[in-house]
Amino acid sequence: MVVTNQEKYVDIPAQVAQSGDNAWKKGDYDEARSRYIEAAKLYDVNEDFVGESQVMCRLGELELSLENFEAAEKDFSSAIALVKSLPDAETVLGDVYIKQAKLYVAQYQFEKALTAVRQAQEVLQEGSLLLLGDAYDQEAYIYLVMGEEEKALEAYRKAANLFQQEGVSLKEASVLRAMARIMMKAKNYDKAHDLLEKCRELYRENGDILGEASTLSAIGTLRFLIGDIANARKALMKSVFLYGKVEHHFAEAEALLYLARVEAADKEQGDFARAKVHYKKSIELYDFLQNVTMKNAVLDEYNTFLKREMLG
Repeated sequence: MVVTNQEKYVDIPAQVAQSGDNAWKKGDYDEARSRYIEAAKLYDVNEDFVGESQVMCRLGELELSLENFEAAEKDFSSAIALVKSLPDAETVLGDVYIKQAKLYVAQYQFEKALTAVRQAQEVLQEGSLLLLGDAYDQEAYIYLVMGEEEKALEAYRKAANLFQQEGVSLKEASVLRAMARIMMKAKNYDKAHDLLEKCRELYRENGDILGEASTLSAIGTLRFLIGDIANARKALMKSVFLYGKVEHHFAEAEALLYLARVEAADKEQGDFARAKVHYKKSIELYDFLQNVTMKNAVLDEYNTFLKREMLG
């Protein structure tokens, strides 16, 4: 679908498709569906099968979001058929295969999802390397859901390399974070820490404060796991500061809870007075957010800590 620099469609079918996007954003799903179907017919009349495939893929995404799996399957299959034999349509075809893989994952049909994502990888060798990275990222997710973490890790490595080649550092950071989680679960803490530090660097370069704060929280958790209280404290305090800076109060409350646990875990290396302050602040934030469940959970943990402190 052709767009101008102002992100407005310059042809009639694409204008109709854009109106479908607008309706979807407003939550008017019936109108969005109707406009996508209309756009697809207009593309077909113009024999613009690439445009028709793209709008059918978009329709499939809409149906998938509504969990209308049978309709989504039909739309994705139609989108694939329209461009499968066309020259120079690898990027469009690969994108549809990735979306189809997501449909199969949503239905727990993992083998079919893997088949679709591998078809995407095959055609995208001659298409978009960025989308090829997305395909490997999706493959990794499928393996994670299947519990095959080594295969997931290998797919993530391929995705990270492609995102790095393409200079898409935020996607690279996201993949590195996912790899670090697997490494932490396997207790490969040194490698996980290296990945997280690289991840943090990428988020900082992009000015992504939330990404950096989240990564610092993960670093703090990792350092705590290996008994490095000083560096756990340092990372979590930075995380709390950044979350507070962007007023992400839920994440700030969570990071404060982790920080309280760090200070409360060891009387020699920690600081019980600071632990009390952090617990109280976390409770206050959850109260402010009207999250009664988390407020009560942290309050119970705080009271348990106080009783333990009293017993020496």
